[in-house]
Formats: sequence, structure tokens, C-alpha cells
Amino acid sequence: MALQDKGILEALLYTAGDEGLEEKQLLEILDIDQATLSKLVDDYESEGLTIQHYGKTYVLTTKKDAADYIEKLIEQKSKMKLSQAAMESLSIIAYNQPLSRSDIEMIRGINSDGAVKTLIARGLVEAKDEADSRSHQLYTTELFLNVFGIEHLDELPTTDEEEEEIEAFFSNLVNQKGDNNE
Repeated sequence: MALQDKGILEALLYTAGDEGLEEKQLLEILDIDQATLSKLVDDYESEGLTIQHYGKTYVLTTKKDAADYIEKLIEQKSKMKLSQAAMESLSIIAYNQPLSRSDIEMIRGINSDGAVKTLIARGLVEAKDEADSRSHQLYTTELFLNVFGIEHLDELPTTDEEEEEIEAFFSNLVNQKGDNNE
């Protein structure tokens, strides 16, 4: 039994991951017009997944109703300590957002794809399309704020504060979630 366009669309977006796919690619691969693509997206039904449309990009993502369960999964995953590279990348993103992966690599002087993927997988960072940028821009998430116990990014320690306080703040991510032996 061959997949229908809806199944192919779902498979393509799943394979693309958090980067999603451009509308032009989908129209070409599926060999359909814009109206048909819009109908496929509008008619898409799944218990836990939904197709979101950001600008000209389509992304397969989880439904908001699953957020509490996904957060529990992320909390379990975050019991594993973050690598030094991930911590460096997270602090760069937190203080300089939005920025791209290549911006992080330029600042760190080393490839940061693995570290950024880890941060995205743990729900601490998300990639978004911006109209004025050719690449995805990275932002911290609500979970990031929750993990650090702050409500707004302006509560992050500044360079005016003690360096030890800044270091303690970021090591909180590792210690808060990593020392529980439940």
C-alpha cells in the first residue's frame, strides 16, 4: 500500500526534524500546488503531533497538550550532566540571543553542532526561522528560565556581578537536575 500525500508529508517533516522544510521543497517533492499543501496541513490529524507553519517553513512538532510529559522527559534526560561545550554554548545563546550556530562557532572557535543539538534535544534552546536571516536563529526556551528559576532573561547575572556568582548560576543546571537519585 503506497503512502498518501499526508503520510509522505508527515515522513518528510519527521525526517527534517526541528529544522523543518521550506514550502518550495515540499511543493516540489510532493508535486502539488500551494492550495493542496495548505489543505494537507489543515487536515493533518495525529494524537500527539501537529504541523506548524513558520513563514515559509513547515515543522512537525508536538501538540501543546503533551508539554507536561515532554518536560518530565527532558527533566529525566537532564539528570545527565551537560558537557563543557554544551554549557559554553548555552551561556553564549542566553546572553547573545538570537544568534545562529555559525555565530556560536565563531565565538567558541570550534564546531558546536553537537552541543547545540544537545541543548535543543533537552528543550533548553529552540531554533526559529527569522525573516531577515538565512539561517535558523537560536533562542533559550521557557524550560531554560524554569530550570534556572528566573522569569525573564534580564535576571541573568551580568558582568557587573561577581564572576563566581555567574559560574554558580550556570552550574545550577547540572547540579539542580543531576544530583537527584530518584
